[in-house]
Amino acid sequence: MNSSPPRPESSKWTIHGSRSLYESWWVELHAFDVELNSGRRFEHEVIHVPRSAVGTLVVVDHELLMIWRHRMIPDTWGWEIPAGVIDPGETAAEAAEREVLEETGWRCGPTEPCFSWHPTSGMSDQKFNLRQSASAIHVGAPSDIDEAVEVSWIPIDELRSMIDRREIVDGLSMTAVWSLLAR
Repeated sequence: MNSSPPRPESSKWTIHGSRSLYESWWVELHAFDVELNSGRRFEHEVIHVPRSAVGTLVVVDHELLMIWRHRMIPDTWGWEIPAGVIDPGETAAEAAEREVLEETGWRCGPTEPCFSWHPTSGMSDQKFNLRQSASAIHVGAPSDIDEAVEVSWIPIDELRSMIDRREIVDGLSMTAVWSLLAR
């Protein structure tokens, strides 16, 4: 069963060209010369994120493995799931398991894919991948000391009130936690 009807190709924007405004290993900014169906034409800035990100829901005994950290850009503190970029030549599963270990000191069991999404598809091609694991063993302190101030197992039945108290505010983690709570 197809959940959405086919759409005519004419509803796509026409791209007449693009130019680079800024490029680094982390992010790129491009200006696209686009035209809408109505004939309106304008320059649309697009943020290109060269590497996808992955986050992992590690759930054991009805508790979720999370890290407490500061985010410089919005100047916020919050609980997040372990996450990071997928390195060149690395699979999403490998990146997920590496990030969990580096950020928490826990080695999670094999991860399974949940879903992927583009969090800001109107301005960026950034892609998040969510994975899940149902097992973990503690192997020591986190190897990446710049990621987490605290590592904790949070009871799943506390997650909703943590969201209400704005203790979980990161977009990747928020989407992941809501998907967990919806199951």
